[in-house]
Amino acid sequence: MSIKTKQRLKAVDRRASILELSKEVFARNGLHGVSVNKIAEGCNVSPAVLYQHFPSKDALYEAVIQMLAGKREDYVDAVLVGPTDFANVLYRMTVVLVKNRVADSDSVRIELRALVDDNKLSEQFFFNQWKGLTDYIQISLQEMMELGELEEMREMGALGVRLATLAYIGLVRELIIQLSLGDLGKNNKFRTEYFVKGIIDQFLRGVGLKPLQW
Repeated sequence: MSIKTKQRLKAVDRRASILELSKEVFARNGLHGVSVNKIAEGCNVSPAVLYQHFPSKDALYEAVIQMLAGKREDYVDAVLVGPTDFANVLYRMTVVLVKNRVADSDSVRIELRALVDDNKLSEQFFFNQWKGLTDYIQISLQEMMELGELEEMREMGALGVRLATLAYIGLVRELIIQLSLGDLGKNNKFRTEYFVKGIIDQFLRGVGLKPLQW
């Protein structure tokens, strides 16, 4: 291996390290709450080294978001393995999402920071992260309503479907926050599935469906 190749590999490793460590810094401080010097300090490099890899703080933040974007949830198994009715599939998809998000609490903090900072780049990314779940809920509720299975929602039509979906996402987001950053994550004796079951039952009753028999 040539010297240039070795140097290039070291540069790649350094860039990966900066991305991972700066994710923690952005999670704690947000995009606008930290300087380049503080980011460099958190990444154990000098500002000059940081600028060798990223031309600006915004460019580094964008790279962090793109790195997170590569960690999309895979719902294939959740959809195909087990009962295929709406409630059971929604339960399995939600468990996948919650577990993956809780395992990366920095991404949860960055999402919350994005909402506070009104950062459109990260807002769009996190919208896309939720999209698989929201699309499944909306399409399924619309189909059930057209089949006459959701009489309580029929008068509100598409608006009712949208509101129900937003309500469910709100419940799931709050659960993720509590499990990753709040009291539920501290010495919690219950499994994630336990809390998701509670949300599912609450949601099903809200839209006029029977709760699952666990």
